[in-house]
Amino acid sequence: MPGPGDTRQDAASTVKLDCRGGVAGRSAFLYSRDSMRFEIYIALRYLRGKRKSRLLSLITFIAVTGVAVGVTALVVVMSVVSGFEQTFTQVITGNRAHISVEPVRAYISEPEAFIAQLESAAPEILASSPVSQAAALLRRPGHGEEAGAFVLGIDPAREQQVTCLGDNLIRSGKRPHAGGRMPRDNEIALGYQLAKKINAGIGDRLRVLGEQPEPVFLTVCGISQARMTEIDAHFGFVTLATAARLTGRSGADAVQCKIADPMAAARIAEEIEQATGVAAYPWSETYSEYFAMLAQHKSTLFTILVFIILVAAFNIASTLIMMVMEKRQDIGVLRTIGVSGPSVLFIFVMEGLLIGAVGTVAGVVAGSLIAINIDPIAQGIARMMGLGSFQSEYYYFDHLPAAVDVRDIAVIGLSAIALTFVSTIYPAWSASRLNPVDALRRE
Repeated sequence: MPGPGDTRQDAASTVKLDCRGGVAGRSAFLYSRDSMRFEIYIALRYLRGKRKSRLLSLITFIAVTGVAVGVTALVVVMSVVSGFEQTFTQVITGNRAHISVEPVRAYISEPEAFIAQLESAAPEILASSPVSQAAALLRRPGHGEEAGAFVLGIDPAREQQVTCLGDNLIRSGKRPHAGGRMPRDNEIALGYQLAKKINAGIGDRLRVLGEQPEPVFLTVCGISQARMTEIDAHFGFVTLATAARLTGRSGADAVQCKIADPMAAARIAEEIEQATGVAAYPWSETYSEYFAMLAQHKSTLFTILVFIILVAAFNIASTLIMMVMEKRQDIGVLRTIGVSGPSVLFIFVMEGLLIGAVGTVAGVVAGSLIAINIDPIAQGIARMMGLGSFQSEYYYFDHLPAAVDVRDIAVIGLSAIALTFVSTIYPAWSASRLNPVDALRRE
């Protein structure tokens, strides 16, 4: 960090270059083409500090760290909330029909004719599958406990075109509990949490009591892992013929439809209702309250965590105030050689913005890295503290998701820079108002 004499020399040489051979006065420097480059240079030299200004350098480091911590917290929290929203949407649109169509007052006696009518009314439908649902009590005779569940009657061939039930039965790294195959008549595929609850595995026979007084005995043909607790803990899947034995009626209760763009489900459902007079329910309507809750949580958390950056902004303000006090003589020299008040103001604004920018960039990088690896990090912390990992029974999926959204990053970065800029106004203004005579009086 140069002393006052060095600053005078740097400033004088810059003014000399700008004025082509001599100091032409304040206006010449103010309107110099290189004045902004000079101001940035001085701001950077001030930030480097002197050896005797270690306290100021420490405070500057704390201010940068404060901004970085605040931005990191915002990026991680916003990414987790966005991850919940995106993962929830993916899980729902994969395991649930995009549109569920039901007759108003009766069940569907001829599913194939009903499906043909729907697909004619809505060409956007890619695939359709009839379903029949029954509440039932499941028990493995002589083992485990009895558990209530929803037994869903499906057409196995059509169902694989509408939902990812077929994929949920394939064991993989993401589905370590899955196995088996799609159900045939007198067979049932269970959600893995439901199977665990009744201590059932592939090949076991279950006693299933549906809406009919006589129980039905079914063989477990598969274990499904949808990675969605609502399905894994409460659903079993059988054929439509087997479902008819549980309900006492043939046909289907509804038709599930898949479309190319799940986000257009509400519009297409409305078109189906107008064309056919049936009730059509888009997937987004069923879970609208959950999405509204996520949006509210996201805005609330953003508002709360912005206060962390606000505290860091106060640290930047205090750093600049101390810097102005330390650089009084330097400011006096700059003003004496022709540097204008606005230029001095710009120097200290630039210092504050540099602190904020470094902290923001560091926070964005750190926050993004943490967010990308949030699930293993959370599991590691839980193991270190002797706590349980992500409790899937309380949520719709079995892992802690995160999604780094460029729009969120932009909003966070701009907010941090804006707060930093506000914090620089008073210190920079006080520096620009400093009288050069008073500043040099102590020299």
